[in-house]
Amino acid sequence: MARTDEQIKKDVVDELYWDDRVDASKVTVEVSNGTVTLHGEVPTYLSHTAAYNDTLGIVGVVSVRNQLSVRYPSGISVPTDEQMEAEIRRRLDWNPDINVLDLEIEVDAGEVTLRGTVDAYWKKIHAEDLVALEPGVVFINNHLAIVPSRDIIDQDIANDIVRSLEARSAVFAEDVNVRVRDGHVVLTGTVPSWTARWAAYDAAKYTAGVVDVDNRLLVSGLTA
Repeated sequence: MARTDEQIKKDVVDELYWDDRVDASKVTVEVSNGTVTLHGEVPTYLSHTAAYNDTLGIVGVVSVRNQLSVRYPSGISVPTDEQMEAEIRRRLDWNPDINVLDLEIEVDAGEVTLRGTVDAYWKKIHAEDLVALEPGVVFINNHLAIVPSRDIIDQDIANDIVRSLEARSAVFAEDVNVRVRDGHVVLTGTVPSWTARWAAYDAAKYTAGVVDVDNRLLVSGLTA
């Protein structure tokens, strides 16, 4: 049966206070018809993304509006924009999984903008995850473009995604419709949980030839 907003809110609050990465002392949670809105402040960008992901994992949540702002504690020494830019460039240049061509990094008051090209969609996401670990980051604009190193026709991409879905225990392949055009993947359908939604997203994200994933899967909001 469907869960009430109050039940969902209690579980979200409990999860945020449980997660040691999240300082939830200045976070407020609102729930309306399964849609959760997070308000307030957190002390790091890691806390910001962790709060979002924790909320997605709660049974009954159908969408999340993350309106949290990042405000580093006054006693913490935050790097300058120039220092952050240098550290981010070093972190990306040294990572063996990422070869960013024509990399441009802009940092303005802790807001990071990435430009350049990578050869796979998952590498774009991985680059953002690496930047998120850098002290001082308050927001990331990821404008990295994907230019695959080899041509893969859309039908082959779709077939590879479906095969991956069929091999995953968290999601039923028949629940997911996969459309691919010029490497752009659109996932539609209804799945029973956010775990299934993320599993479907991962199936597309790590498939060769994908340049973007538009995850339109709906979550039924029903308990298992």
